[in-house]
Amino acid sequence: MSDTPPHLHPLCRYDELTPGESREFPLPGGDTRSLFAVRQQQRIYVYLNSCPHTGVPLNWEEHQFLNFDHSLIQCSLHGAQFRIEDGLCIWGPCLHQHLTALPAHIEGSTVWVDLGALPGQARRSR
Repeated sequence: MSDTPPHLHPLCRYDELTPGESREFPLPGGDTRSLFAVRQQQRIYVYLNSCPHTGVPLNWEEHQFLNFDHSLIQCSLHGAQFRIEDGLCIWGPCLHQHLTALPAHIEGSTVWVDLGALPGQARRSR
């Protein structure tokens, strides 16, 4: 029997994300939404892949969530820009709104995400 709380989910191996890279991940358990992770230096930030303005996915191509210099998250629909470290919109129609952040931590070589922080119909995969 595992000691892992049911709301914690293994997202990926830490070394699968290089600094300055973003990647999309499906949600487990039949949830049709997705998450994305961004690695900045040694930190991993995880967000629900949904623009706070319209609810559309943010990526413009597979795994492409960042602007040209990889310093901000950018919405594919209207170009809104969000800080990586806290998901705050600093430019665009959703100014001062936040992306939905999910707590993540690194344990050993695995990045774990807390799905208990998801709004709506998140499902457990176990």
